[in-house]
Amino acid sequence: MSYAQGYKNTDIQRLWERLDAEERQLKLEKKKLREIWVKISKMHRKNEEARSQFEKDSMLTFVPEETQVMLNVGGQVFQTTAGVLCKDKFSILAALCTQSPPLEQDDEGVFFVERDWWVFRYILQFLRNDTLPRDSGLLEEMYTEASFYRLNSLRRAIEVRCSTLTVKTTTQIEGA
Repeated sequence: MSYAQGYKNTDIQRLWERLDAEERQLKLEKKKLREIWVKISKMHRKNEEARSQFEKDSMLTFVPEETQVMLNVGGQVFQTTAGVLCKDKFSILAALCTQSPPLEQDDEGVFFVERDWWVFRYILQFLRNDTLPRDSGLLEEMYTEASFYRLNSLRRAIEVRCSTLTVKTTTQIEGA
């Protein structure tokens, strides 16, 4: 074996050892991230249980579920029921269905909300039947609006959808 071949083999061996060390380090980081994810998931479950108990214990009184509610969102009028708007009891939309709503109704009994009506129609669709659109850009806008309206159920659904998409994408990349 010539000097050049021995030099190349040594370089390749060092490079291979470095790659192995980096791969081991990545596996350790992956394990740590999974442990953190499990802890966060447990904390979320615990918080959900506490929230559920708090909701049961709270003395919120809403108008009857079948009561029709009219909303003017960004110039577009939507008609729905109190039952739909109260799906997330601590949201701003549910607060509109209490005996003393935080917003005034106009002469026709319509609440005016200065938000994007285009996105709101998807929010209302979610509240009615738990469906989300596939468009990731729209989901991002819905997430922002869900934060405004304090619709935690919608935020969680979007987070689950996005984490599922991330897991699928990551799996596809790792499998490639």
